[in-house]
Amino acid sequence: MELYNVLVAEVLPVLMERLDETPEPEDVKAGWVGFGVFLALCVAVGLLGWALTRQLRRTEANRKKGAFGPYREPRPDSRIPGAEETTDTAAAPEDPSDDPQRPQG
Repeated sequence: MELYNVLVAEVLPVLMERLDETPEPEDVKAGWVGFGVFLALCVAVGLLGWALTRQLRRTEANRKKGAFGPYREPRPDSRIPGAEETTDTAAAPEDPSDDPQRPQG
């Protein structure tokens, strides 16, 4: 317990003082290197988005051509109760006040 008291009373304040030091505004500036890195990251994100869009278009075109085999509609999972119902067959309440899921008040 003695070591803990010494740590809290002596070491911790000195450590916190050293950690809280901030450089002066004139010592820090945004440089051209940081700006270049920022621009390079923006270009990289743009290229990744372009490549992803291109690949998704190719995949969709190949799916329509039948390159991945015949297209089948997804089947509902019989292990999940109520999965047979789709959003088309499930009727929504006409009046929002009739909705049992909506809190009243």
